[in-house]
Amino acid sequence: MEKLLDCFVPKSYILDLAVDKFAKTIGGTVTVKGEVLNETVKFHAVDLEIKSVLVNEKEVKFKADGKVLEISRVELGETEIVIKYNGKLNENMEGAYLSTYKYNDETEIIVATQFESHYAREAFPCIDEPAAKATFELMIALPEESDDLVLSNMPIDVVRDNTIVFVPTPRMSTYLLAFVIGKFHEKTVKNAHGVEITTYCALNQDVDSVDFANEVAAKSLEFYDDNFGIVYPLPKLDQVALPDFEAGAMENWGLVTYRESMLLASKDATLGTRKSVALTVAHELSHQWFGNLVTMQWWDDLWLNESFATAMEYYAVDAIYPEYKIFESFFTGNACAALLRDAYKDVQSVHQEVHDPEEIATLFDGAIVYAKGARLMVMLIRLMGWEEFCKGIRDYFEKHKYNNTVGNDLWKALEPYAEFNPNELMHAFIDKPGYPVVTNQKGDFEEFSQQRFLLDGPCIDEDWPLPGISEDMSGHYVLNLTEDEFEARLSNFDKLGLEERLRLLIDRDLITKAGMQNPVSLIPLAKRFISDDSGAIWSKIAALVGNLKVYVDDESDEEKLLKKFTKDLVDSKLAEVGLMTRKGDDENIIKLRANLLALDYYAEDVGRLHELADKYDEDCTKMDAEIREDILSAKVYLEPKFASECVEKYQKINDPDVKFDYLAAATLVRDETELKKLFKLLGENEIVKPQDQSYLFVWLYRNPKVRLQVFDWLVQNWDLVKRMGGDKTLDTYPIVIAHLARTQVEYDKYRAFFEPMLSNPSLKRAVKIGLNEIKARLELIKKYQDDVIKALA
Repeated sequence: MEKLLDCFVPKSYILDLAVDKFAKTIGGTVTVKGEVLNETVKFHAVDLEIKSVLVNEKEVKFKADGKVLEISRVELGETEIVIKYNGKLNENMEGAYLSTYKYNDETEIIVATQFESHYAREAFPCIDEPAAKATFELMIALPEESDDLVLSNMPIDVVRDNTIVFVPTPRMSTYLLAFVIGKFHEKTVKNAHGVEITTYCALNQDVDSVDFANEVAAKSLEFYDDNFGIVYPLPKLDQVALPDFEAGAMENWGLVTYRESMLLASKDATLGTRKSVALTVAHELSHQWFGNLVTMQWWDDLWLNESFATAMEYYAVDAIYPEYKIFESFFTGNACAALLRDAYKDVQSVHQEVHDPEEIATLFDGAIVYAKGARLMVMLIRLMGWEEFCKGIRDYFEKHKYNNTVGNDLWKALEPYAEFNPNELMHAFIDKPGYPVVTNQKGDFEEFSQQRFLLDGPCIDEDWPLPGISEDMSGHYVLNLTEDEFEARLSNFDKLGLEERLRLLIDRDLITKAGMQNPVSLIPLAKRFISDDSGAIWSKIAALVGNLKVYVDDESDEEKLLKKFTKDLVDSKLAEVGLMTRKGDDENIIKLRANLLALDYYAEDVGRLHELADKYDEDCTKMDAEIREDILSAKVYLEPKFASECVEKYQKINDPDVKFDYLAAATLVRDETELKKLFKLLGENEIVKPQDQSYLFVWLYRNPKVRLQVFDWLVQNWDLVKRMGGDKTLDTYPIVIAHLARTQVEYDKYRAFFEPMLSNPSLKRAVKIGLNEIKARLELIKKYQDDVIKALA
């Protein structure tokens, strides 16, 4: 792939821009100073109208093809290039784009930016590559009548008439530049280290809903200052909740942008919402070091940003809110997602070469670059110890601040503080896909054999360097215990730690998915945990039941047997913890109750469903927030027409936490009339915003009553789906459908629609894995269905 940095090295940009949100335009003058290395200089400039180009104050000829601006016969050496251009503000949540919300019956418009990974080129001409670091002096002129607030990475320097001039940025990559224009509520705090933190939300949101995000940000920056050795280097930190945002959040240096649901937490927010906000904020703020201060040389090392930020979010939140027991969520969430995704032949490695710009979007695979990468970081940190790890990280930041790195730079910094070779260990896990299944050859895994674990084929001979085998959740491998070993651990169950119990469940679940053990074994296994008090354990019991679901048809007599089995599992423990949140309930009890209620809903325990539905209140603030989704789901089950009311509530309520409880509950309805109404919301952007359409699709696809119709809708509206979502979310569809498909009809439909997309670089991997995943599941069903049904009976 051509690198424009090979021709011209920018050192500074002066951006003198005019932005008009009503005319939907952006444009102005870009002055770039830098060093010319090749007499032909190129800039990324996607869909921009180039008006003129000056090189060292002389007007020159140029070529622009809608993707690249090319200037020929430029003298080598230090040069100033001035480009005048016009562009458009789009509505697809990339580049510089428009976001809207309703306030006092009026439509308010926001201008926001999303430049990662390679969308700065859609807003202004630039060398849009992570290694092309430069300083940025930004000036934004607004229409004379505008009274909008304007934010960017740095504080405002001066305001001249209707032009806002910002303080120059440090040396940074183009994808980290950002600005936001609009009307907002705001609250400011100052942390213990003197950093001023301001969080903004739209006018239709409760201003107090930013308080928790401010608190997390303040404490996260203190945690990173103390552990990373370099204090947060900018004079301020702004956080903005945007009504329209493709990703969960974006770490723009000094101006972090978020989806509303990822940043806002009302005073009545659930524990789950607070944990999600805390993790998201801590993740983005760790990027202010990992990614912003020190940036990967090229996108193949994206993991240097995302794997570390994902690991750091858990260490930060664990230090700030130890009562959250946040690593339990890491093991049942990220670790399991990584193990499941990383068990297919064609999965990408954490470090992945990029040969085409379209491939960049595929790198943001949450289960690999984020989850697996983070799991590997946790494995590394546990082997080194936190203090020794931080010593190496401090050296790394000090040596490479404001510059770019590759993975080897990090391992070199950590090596003096490790009693093993970090380079050898991490290269083995990061540079190739997959992980080992380890079989004991001698007691306590003193000697062991290993193969690559696969769900879409037999295991194959392959080795990884393993400093030691631990039966907790540290290592990225699966333990293949013999039946005697497995039973020995179960009989010693009370003496096992939580992580050891989790590994027993997680590994056995995976091994049955691979056909290495009969899934019938999950039935007595689940029963062994029936009195366990851990919410984390019950989340994995729910996963075991989910594994068994694939062997029974929807609404069949066989499924009734599974539902009875599920009811028997939860009855005594749910009676013990109760349906309602009780004073003094800790994080574990809240999580435990949530998992029990989810299983109980599947079991169709009508008595409890009536009891839950009776807790419904028109005023959503009067419902128990922790079980609000369960209350709404129960009411939809018992009163199908309530689904329409849920959609109405979804449209009227602004709190993102509450909104999605209503919409998610509505999609559970089985009534055909109500489902037809919900079906019409697909692609209807006035009701369900484009950023949320993928959620609606997934929720409806999970409903067996309309699964095939929902798939047919996708086939007929694929072009619309591509326009609604950005590059990073498009592969959600083949991935999620493959996770849920379980019949030959679904496989045939999947293959007919997605197989032709194997030539598309941005979808190729997701489709290939999806085809193999469904095929492997169908083979398991064929092999074991009779056994499972017989055992349930």
